[in-house]
Amino acid sequence: MILRRLALLTPTGAGLLLWFVAAASPASAQSIAQARAFAHQGKADAAIAQARAVTAGSPRSFEAHELLCLLFRSINHFDDAIRECEAARDLQSGNSSAELELARTYGAKADHAGALTGMRMVGRIRDSFEKAAQLDPKNIDALSDLGEFYVEAPGLVGGGVDKARSIIVQLRPLSPVRAHRLAGMVAAKAGDYTTADAEFAAELAAAPTPEAYVDLAVYNRKRKQWAAAESNAVLAIGKDTAHGPDTIDATETLLLMKRSLTVAQQSLFDYLAHDQRATILPAAHVHTLLGEILTARGDNAAAQQQFQQAIALAADYEPARKALHK
Repeated sequence: MILRRLALLTPTGAGLLLWFVAAASPASAQSIAQARAFAHQGKADAAIAQARAVTAGSPRSFEAHELLCLLFRSINHFDDAIRECEAARDLQSGNSSAELELARTYGAKADHAGALTGMRMVGRIRDSFEKAAQLDPKNIDALSDLGEFYVEAPGLVGGGVDKARSIIVQLRPLSPVRAHRLAGMVAAKAGDYTTADAEFAAELAAAPTPEAYVDLAVYNRKRKQWAAAESNAVLAIGKDTAHGPDTIDATETLLLMKRSLTVAQQSLFDYLAHDQRATILPAAHVHTLLGEILTARGDNAAAQQQFQQAIALAADYEPARKALHK
């Protein structure tokens, strides 16, 4: 499902954020600020404790519930994340971004659950993506994610490439880059690889961003074009001078193929060292990825250190705990 773009801590906009900060009590505002600081440092458990202190005293704090939603999702605590996302959505039922984060969280749980649980959740995922797009027809992320859902989901549960094509039409005037990306996905789903190749090339030509190179790398890997996938993932890392989410996506692609692991390893160290003031730092996930790369390279002692660092930041992060005990 849709996990490519890690959410900003303030997806609802600076003006709304300032209103909530002004409306909060001084103690709540201080606790939220501290929770955000911990989140920027990747200290998930500490950030969650601070944000929970806010919701205990101010149950209607949209910002605290939203932050908890993203924090819990970053450490795979999907039921907790859903509860917090739903609380945030209920506090602002007309907020497209809040509905989008809820849809993404439903999708994240479905991706990590068994097939039966995933099928039971499809209706909620679809409804939330559709509502996010309806609430703000110019929300590019909501339209992109809805289009991706339509491509991936079978028609029996509300998916289908015809619906995705209608989203392409909506996206074109808003973001030609995202429209080309979705058109490439639709063509690939239909087995029309000539068109898919052209659409992903058009995305890259329109904006040669790290995200575009990741999109192409993912597409190459699905086509078993290993050398091209490797090359584009490495290019994505090189172009991602901000060391953001695209670095993680490119690294995961390289790890899946067991290629350019030295580049992948260094990119994650650079990611952790970079100032992440705008986003939640998924440090537990990144340390775990580093551990997996080091394991693949035969350095088990260094890998264990990375898994331990992940657990120190998020004690119940299951992927790190499982990897540590292998």
